[in-house]
Amino acid sequence: MPEIVRWLETHESLSGWAQFLGAMLALLLTYFTAFAPMWRRKKQLRMAAARLLSNGFEVVESYHYTSENFLPTSLSLRFAISTMKSVANEIDRFPVYELDDQGPRSLARHLVAVAGTLRGLELYLDALDPGTGDTTISAEDRDAMRTFLAERLALFRDMFSGKELKRPVWPQENN
Repeated sequence: MPEIVRWLETHESLSGWAQFLGAMLALLLTYFTAFAPMWRRKKQLRMAAARLLSNGFEVVESYHYTSENFLPTSLSLRFAISTMKSVANEIDRFPVYELDDQGPRSLARHLVAVAGTLRGLELYLDALDPGTGDTTISAEDRDAMRTFLAERLALFRDMFSGKELKRPVWPQENN
């Protein structure tokens, strides 16, 4: 270090450049120090959003695959509804407006779509509920439910893989 100082003293015209480089280094260090927490927060938000998407997918997938092995009872339907509701509530509390990308295939849009789908599944399963106690639904209702859940899982897979989703085409009345 003393050799560097001695060399700079003998070359006085370089001292201005040394000050300039030191100032630029200080500015860069300040910039990275100031924005590092914000970058970390954005990364944490993206990871949390991905976790919520995974939770939404897994709650539907779990009930779809386990309902194959039994005729759902009122209790198991209510438990599925409760689980889907809790995941949808967690997604609803997530600050989607803080995510960077708000485009059509963004994490924010996926979160909103998954929460809406879970809310729709709550309504669907609630309508299937046979009542109280150990009453089971029919095998036909179970198969229709599993088909409906499989369609939602296919939608999630397509959405998460980046496939372009098409809007449904509603039948037109012929006059």
